[in-house]
Amino acid sequence: MIVPLRALVTALVLVVVALAPAWPVDEVLMLTPAIAVQFAMDHQESIGMAHADALSAQAGVRESRADGLPDVAAGFSYDRNWLLPTILFNNTAAKIGSDNELLGQVRFNQPLYTGGLVSGSLQSARARVVVAREAERQLRQTISAQVETILYDCLLAKELARVQQLSLQRARANRSQVNALRKAGRATRFEWIRAAVQVTTAESDSIESANDLALARIDLKDAIGMDLAQSIAIDDGFRSTSVLPLDKGAQILVQEALKNRPERLHLAALADGHKGEERVARAGKRPRLDLVALGQVQFEDDSFAQFTEGDEWRRSWSTGLALQIPLFDGMRSGARVAQARQARRRVQLQAEQLDRAIRREVYRAWMDVDEASQRLHARQGSVEQSQLGLEDAVARYRTGAGTQLEVLDAELTLQQADSEHARARRDKAVALVELERSVGVLGENGDD
Repeated sequence: MIVPLRALVTALVLVVVALAPAWPVDEVLMLTPAIAVQFAMDHQESIGMAHADALSAQAGVRESRADGLPDVAAGFSYDRNWLLPTILFNNTAAKIGSDNELLGQVRFNQPLYTGGLVSGSLQSARARVVVAREAERQLRQTISAQVETILYDCLLAKELARVQQLSLQRARANRSQVNALRKAGRATRFEWIRAAVQVTTAESDSIESANDLALARIDLKDAIGMDLAQSIAIDDGFRSTSVLPLDKGAQILVQEALKNRPERLHLAALADGHKGEERVARAGKRPRLDLVALGQVQFEDDSFAQFTEGDEWRRSWSTGLALQIPLFDGMRSGARVAQARQARRRVQLQAEQLDRAIRREVYRAWMDVDEASQRLHARQGSVEQSQLGLEDAVARYRTGAGTQLEVLDAELTLQQADSEHARARRDKAVALVELERSVGVLGENGDD
């Protein structure tokens, strides 16, 4: 089995977080999607509770298995008879019993046939293990999707702040150019005022975008359970690929989702558990056969003078079969069988309902990825064209062939193109996250 690179990175992060002391808040912590998700996993109490439920379910399997294993018990008792009964025999009083009585027993019981009680109990217990594991797995995928989405929102805020900063730089450069042209008598006072207003507006937008970025960082640190005073840096780059075969169509992804989704496996395990409970209930109407062995040693004497002499100990050993045949239990077993059967039927109906929901989710997520990919491709072209348009407008204005309004329009168009391009990258990354979650493989295969 080949261990995915992402799994190795996640495991390494887990070890570092577990062994290293708390990260100093004055040092910058670089956050990637894998590190952010793992940090959230380590600080989510719900993950610990879900894992404890899984361990408890595993212990339940051992408990159920014990019902079919031998039951061996040993006991020892000591009785001191302070007043023994007496009888008269030929006018002579005789005591019955001894002042001291020691009794040791060893009992062995091995079930031979339980009518399906042991096998049904084991089936039900193993199903509870799968239920607990899939519940933990679903919780992990949900947290992974939430954290990745918030991280990409934060990265989007960072990109928008960068775009606004570039717009501010272009506005200041344009103002400088207008000043130079005005001194040369080639620009009007109105053009200078318009350039100054553009700088003021860009400064305001830049301050607002910087504040949005600060708030996004706070939301991210709060989502993963990090100290809000911790300094962080976000690794640049939106997710652009997936471990899923996107080129094979939505139907293939639906089939994968029906096999991988934690909720689907959770319901399948529940149905199997109810089937085991039905077998346990049926066992209440069937005979039970046990192999029983009993060993006993006994010592009786008025004193302990001969305690160490083996001949004074009476020994007995016996083996036998114990058969129990239920005749009438008030129809309790039949009622329990009916309850388990209806519970299993209800889970089957839930599974059919869930299957429809999974198909719908996968199709919608796949279409969102396709739409985001096409929109991103279109936005990339618009950024390149807007950049060329701005360069041409600036050159025309510098030579007097163009107007300042053309420059302002070109700068605004480039700013909008850059912003929409960043949003398209974020939307595609989030769409890929949602698609992997809908298929049930988020955070489990490959690296992003």
